[in-house]
Amino acid sequence: MPTAPPRDQNGKIIPHDHPDISDDDYVIRHIVPPLDLHADPDTQITRVASGAYSESSDGGMSVDIQSWMREDGLDDFHYLSDESEGATRIRVGELRALGLQVGWDPDSGHVHHGAVWGIKNSGFRKKVARKAESLKKAEGET
Repeated sequence: MPTAPPRDQNGKIIPHDHPDISDDDYVIRHIVPPLDLHADPDTQITRVASGAYSESSDGGMSVDIQSWMREDGLDDFHYLSDESEGATRIRVGELRALGLQVGWDPDSGHVHHGAVWGIKNSGFRKKVARKAESLKKAEGET
């Protein structure tokens, strides 16, 4: 079992770099169509939008911790909610090199759930998007 994530006095997880997530690990980001896609009318290409790499209103961008999933015998797409969703992966060291924190943020029924904190604006989202590599295209992505 990984080291417990730090929490505040109310039990909420505090943004952190988790010691059991190495720079060589990858995190998986779910791509939900059509919200996370951008269609370019000039090129006729539909791609993952940089907005797909935003933090939630609660803080942190939700991700799955790939190596922990594999250690438990799960494939990379285990947590995708349906066949239309896609997935990208990003190396943790590249996120940390941008000054972002990558930590463990377990929620009920999802012990492989992590978060990326510090994505402040569209400039950061674009930098994260450039680091992402596709694992599975979302429905409608070309």
